[in-house]
Amino acid sequence: MKIEIKQPTLETERLLLRPFRRRDAADVQRLAGDVKISECLSQVPHPYPDGLAEEWIAGLPEAYKEGRNLNFAMTLKSSGELVGSIGLHPKEDLLRSEIGYWVGFPHWGNGYASEALREMVRFGFEDLTLQRIYANHFVTNPASGRVMEKAGMKYEGLLRLGISRFDELRDSILRAIIKPDWEKAQGA
Repeated sequence: MKIEIKQPTLETERLLLRPFRRRDAADVQRLAGDVKISECLSQVPHPYPDGLAEEWIAGLPEAYKEGRNLNFAMTLKSSGELVGSIGLHPKEDLLRSEIGYWVGFPHWGNGYASEALREMVRFGFEDLTLQRIYANHFVTNPASGRVMEKAGMKYEGLLRLGISRFDELRDSILRAIIKPDWEKAQGA
């Protein structure tokens, strides 16, 4: 599966969602490496090793072309400051995609995740013609669930001991939105 389009820059009221750049690496390591962030995510290591952000960013263009990891830097329009990351992870059938995101702790409570998630859902349904977008969040992170609800994602179930983190299984909640529901909410 290949995505034959160049990765776009997406725009919201306050944010630019753009391809990551090499110079973002130090900010990625600092923000994502904060234990408050890594404890909410299933795959971000803590402590965050030197060189990992550079390696991850270097691999993103190829991962985008291959259609397996469509990650965007979440930046403030006003200053260009990196505040987080958001990405779609399409499945082989190109009809469904998992979505994931994080916002650095200094930027919590500003609505950036909600704003970015709404735009990525739009991108997924309109530009990528996905039919279903879903995500999990740990039961201990209800704020992420509220972000998903604001983007129209509905509760689908509790995954008891469903995700491994720091060598232990944790309960998580699955939420999703399907294209017909999104279109209805858009008045289409």
